[in-house]
Amino acid sequence: MYKWKNVLNKRLSLLFLCCMFFAFDVCALRNIKIKTKSKENRMVTVYYRVPRNYDKDAKWLYRVLVIFGGRNSSGRGEAAGMLGFDKWADKNDIFLVSPGFKNDEYWYPDKWSGRTLQKALKLIKKKYHICADRLLYYGWSGGSQCSNLFSAWSPQTTVAWVSHACGVWHKPTLRMQRVPGLVTCGTADTQRYILSRRFVETARKKGLIVLWKSFPNTPHAVPPKSVELAKAFLLHYHQLNLYDLKIPGTRPNLSQEKPKFVGDDLESRYWPVSSPMIRKISREDRVYLYTKELAQAWGNQAVDLYKDK
Repeated sequence: MYKWKNVLNKRLSLLFLCCMFFAFDVCALRNIKIKTKSKENRMVTVYYRVPRNYDKDAKWLYRVLVIFGGRNSSGRGEAAGMLGFDKWADKNDIFLVSPGFKNDEYWYPDKWSGRTLQKALKLIKKKYHICADRLLYYGWSGGSQCSNLFSAWSPQTTVAWVSHACGVWHKPTLRMQRVPGLVTCGTADTQRYILSRRFVETARKKGLIVLWKSFPNTPHAVPPKSVELAKAFLLHYHQLNLYDLKIPGTRPNLSQEKPKFVGDDLESRYWPVSSPMIRKISREDRVYLYTKELAQAWGNQAVDLYKDK
């Protein structure tokens, strides 16, 4: 009896600590409300999180990552930093913003949701030094539809985007030529996997920069490694575009990146772009990686059999 009581007390203590942590995180959140004419979104709550080391006297701007959660997400947990985005945002001085859209085809920004997000960002900008016109996007499931469709709706204001387990895609055009994207999906999420692969192939034919990664035997869920890859991807393009933030000494990013590594999606292994081994990778399974950090987050470095020859 004593043993079970001791176990119960430990579990209650753990639950209490978790609740305290959650309450603290929620208290640290801020939100604004936007009126719309959308039938089921008369009043939209947009949550946002200010990075821990925010400097109100800074002469530069802070990047914004817009996070779209699963279908009809309230945005609260996403802005609080679920999936570990809170620590990532603090480390890199990035604001997290997440709107609580519901139904009314909110994933199509041209109907009403795009303007709603823009209004929210303008209101946040009145209080904080944010860059409201050069954004990062991340979304999964229903939210992944938003992340790619919002980017295509306004490519000039998009730095980079990530869509995981997506079922609705924009039509790739040359307007997205300088807007890099990351597409990830589990192979057991069959319908979305097929649609995602089809989108990537179409985008590649247009010459667009789209990084692809599949996760074997993964259903409709968010594997931790997909999030780590997303963070590395978003950070890379954030740092490439620091000029957006009016940081002294930075310059516009005008150069076209060249891949340094090539990966085989079926094996999750990558080689230097100069390796003859990449000739054995089928074109549909080739993944072009632009930095060592991205390659390491994407997969495992292969042993190059031709290295010493």
